[in-house]
Amino acid sequence: MNNLYEILKRLYIHLIFLILLGISLSLYFNTTYYQKSQVGAVTKSISGFWHKQASQVTGLFQLQRSNILLLLENVKLRNEIEGYRLKLQMLQDSFMRIEDTSGLFRYIPARIIDNSINSRHNYITLDAGSNDGAYKEMGVICKNGVVGIVSATTKHFASVISLLNTDVRVSAMHKKSGAFGAVSWDGMNYRRVVLDEIPLHVNVAVGDTIVTSGFSTIFPRDIPIGRVVDFYNKDGSFLQIKVELFADFKTLDYVYLVDSKVKSEVDRLQTMK
Repeated sequence: MNNLYEILKRLYIHLIFLILLGISLSLYFNTTYYQKSQVGAVTKSISGFWHKQASQVTGLFQLQRSNILLLLENVKLRNEIEGYRLKLQMLQDSFMRIEDTSGLFRYIPARIIDNSINSRHNYITLDAGSNDGAYKEMGVICKNGVVGIVSATTKHFASVISLLNTDVRVSAMHKKSGAFGAVSWDGMNYRRVVLDEIPLHVNVAVGDTIVTSGFSTIFPRDIPIGRVVDFYNKDGSFLQIKVELFADFKTLDYVYLVDSKVKSEVDRLQTMK
């Protein structure tokens, strides 16, 4: 018994330590879930914050990319709408200004991509060719009047002999009287042409309108050309009339190709004469 007491006396400190360790472990295990949950909450809060920031940055880049794609799409749509709007406006202008009640002509819109007025032999290039229905000897007009005649075409372009070309003569008439002659350019003033072969007895006055005669399949009747600014007796036989053009060739942009639906039939008939 004394021996047991001596052993316990020597080991009591160790026993107290083991008891306290047990109590500590018990307390630790009983509070571990709470502590872990607290630490987990803090960890989740921190990681959630950084995930949120990363998501916002990623979303910002995606939004910028979406905005760029939307901008490009808007530009494409605007260009398409503008193209349709211009084509529609051109067709509306032609319907308002050209009274083709016979139904023998149709009009193809085109844009001028090259133009000259400084030579005696001026030409115009259009962005419409044979693929668009253009062909040689086709009339070309603008909303204000006659422009010229197609001289050659490729698939996508057409070359036009301008009315401001000394080699061109267009059948025209004095609108008030119906007397007809031929309009040509003398190579001088780009705003004026000359109408020849009008009989002396015709009552012509300054300001009178000169239009196409319709005596060909190139231009319909009554397409405006210009107004009379001067006239005089030529060789005692005919009047020579100075005509100021309605069309300003320095500001030409859009034009219309005049497609005669009966040109081939009329040309074939004329070859039989």
